[in-house]
Amino acid sequence: MIDEDLVLDLYGIGAIRFGRFRLTSGIESPFYIDLRVAITHPGIYRRMVKSMAEALSRLNIDVVAGIETASIPWASMIAYELNKGLVYVRKDTKEHGTAKLVEGDLRQGMRVVVVDDVVTTGSSIIRAVRAIRGQGGDVVAAVVFIDREQGGLEAVRREGVYAFSLARITEVIDFLAKRGLISDDLRNTIIDYLVKTRGTTVT
Repeated sequence: MIDEDLVLDLYGIGAIRFGRFRLTSGIESPFYIDLRVAITHPGIYRRMVKSMAEALSRLNIDVVAGIETASIPWASMIAYELNKGLVYVRKDTKEHGTAKLVEGDLRQGMRVVVVDDVVTTGSSIIRAVRAIRGQGGDVVAAVVFIDREQGGLEAVRREGVYAFSLARITEVIDFLAKRGLISDDLRNTIIDYLVKTRGTTVT
């Protein structure tokens, strides 16, 4: 069940917006989730970190992994909250020093959870999973705050990774419509869009 107060706060600060947006994946969307806005608001940031840490506390992990760049602030604070190590996966292998793709002291057999803010196609998480495995890490789970429900988590699961979200976008949209913050027409438009784009996942 979603945290309704948190959804209201995220909507209030513009972390959930409606319009026409081009996503990193190339998909055009009638809504946009920008959780990078939330890290500027300490009360919201703290509540989100604690919610994720609580969800992960039951997992046997050694390390929390972020993905450059958006999920690093989340992974860092969640690792701190759980008293676990932190690593992060670069977008590209650096061309100097150790030339690593995964930064931090990742050792053979360490149990890793990959954290991201939002999932659409799952391609960023899959790339991180493969990079961590390539350096000897054991990826036991991947988790996001919000699943856009466009096949991303399913794609991650096909990599043999337990994957879940704290909230689904349909839950968020239904709640905002129920509260009168978006129209029923917009809610229905978004649901239709999600149904049509659910098969656009790429890896």
